[in-house]
Amino acid sequence: MTLLDAKLVSMRFGGVVALSDVNVHQEAGETLGVIGPNGSGKTTLVNVITGHLTPQNGAVLFDGAPLLGRKPFQIAAAGLSRTYQSVRVFSELTTRENIATALLDAPRPLPSEGVAETAEWLGLTPRFDARAGSLTLYEQRRLEILMRLVQQPKLLMLDEPVGGLSSAEVRATINLLSELKARCTIFVIEHTMKVIRELADRVIVLVAGEKIADGPPAEILSDQRVIEKYLGSVDA
Repeated sequence: MTLLDAKLVSMRFGGVVALSDVNVHQEAGETLGVIGPNGSGKTTLVNVITGHLTPQNGAVLFDGAPLLGRKPFQIAAAGLSRTYQSVRVFSELTTRENIATALLDAPRPLPSEGVAETAEWLGLTPRFDARAGSLTLYEQRRLEILMRLVQQPKLLMLDEPVGGLSSAEVRATINLLSELKARCTIFVIEHTMKVIRELADRVIVLVAGEKIADGPPAEILSDQRVIEKYLGSVDA
């Protein structure tokens, strides 16, 4: 079943073309990886899909319903949630209070036992009473994921989930996301190719606002055009 279907999405900022007739579809249960150089339109695409930007052209369907024109909170309520390149948590609130905030007005809140189990799985239970601002970046990224999961999304869009993490933390996050695939459908933007290689079922490549490739990771990461336009080498 197609969960996300974006058709001919175009976004311009003045004379700058950020997206040009981009088509993206994602099946329920499929992990979709999105790669490309900085400025290629990856985050702009997520911002369009999640209601933060309105494109000049195109259509976006989620679970069969149109998204364009709906507010971000309405889209989140429909089951499409996201994280950000720069972690967004309430730094002055505790971990526990951040979770409570995420549960406010959630249409499908995770039951309390599910919240406790998910927090334990993410290793955050010992940090429940710590201010979010005192957590490490690694812990904050996990808290942001927890704040989305307690809303039980159908699709979770992750924007560079391993950005700024150490190699050991990257490995732990890949392991975490491998398990997360059983909980919800994942759309992941990432520059760290080991994340894409190990997690993605399919990959799309954006360059200068255009989709230049779409297919299985092994095929895409060895595609000569992708290597020339983005990776620089087959071992990137």
